[in-house]
Amino acid sequence: MEWLLGGGPIMIPLLICSVLSLAVIIERAINLRRNKILKPEIIQTIEAIRNTDDIPFAISKCEVISGPFSNLLRRILINNHLTREEKFIDIQAAGRQETKVLERRLLVLEVITAVAPLLGLLGTVLGLENIFGIISELGLGQAKAFSAGLAEAIRTTVFGLFIAIPSLVAYSYFDKKVDTFVLEMEEYSMYILNKLYPSKEKTKNQ
Repeated sequence: MEWLLGGGPIMIPLLICSVLSLAVIIERAINLRRNKILKPEIIQTIEAIRNTDDIPFAISKCEVISGPFSNLLRRILINNHLTREEKFIDIQAAGRQETKVLERRLLVLEVITAVAPLLGLLGTVLGLENIFGIISELGLGQAKAFSAGLAEAIRTTVFGLFIAIPSLVAYSYFDKKVDTFVLEMEEYSMYILNKLYPSKEKTKNQ
């Protein structure tokens, strides 16, 4: 704690950044687990759909089980008056909306990754300014005061990088995880689409 307090006033926003980063990392690690996004109940519902007669039951399951995946499935199952091409466009729009839900709070990590090193550099520059003030008052003969001031100035840069590096790693990991979930959701969406529309065409031909 003494090491942190010795870094000057810039340590305060850096501490705030570290707390925010840790909170987002923990929250995303909990809520971006596969069984919380691609819920087994929804996958079972998708596999149980055989034709349009199964749609009401599937929609009722989506209304009970909340989440981006169930929201996307419900969007696919409603508005059956649309053509296959229109439905495909509708699914893409819904997918983009649900992707934004999955990516929420990742922007915080992205901002912290960029801001923390800059705050650290700012703290170092301010610390160096104080060092030059000491030199102007006491001269270069006070080596102890000079080295202590230099160590204090460097602390903010060290702490800024200490925050930014794990934040960047976490952001990259969660961003890749979201991309994987979105890809799987798209695959399931096309699976349902191929199930429903051939059955509708057969019905029309009968």
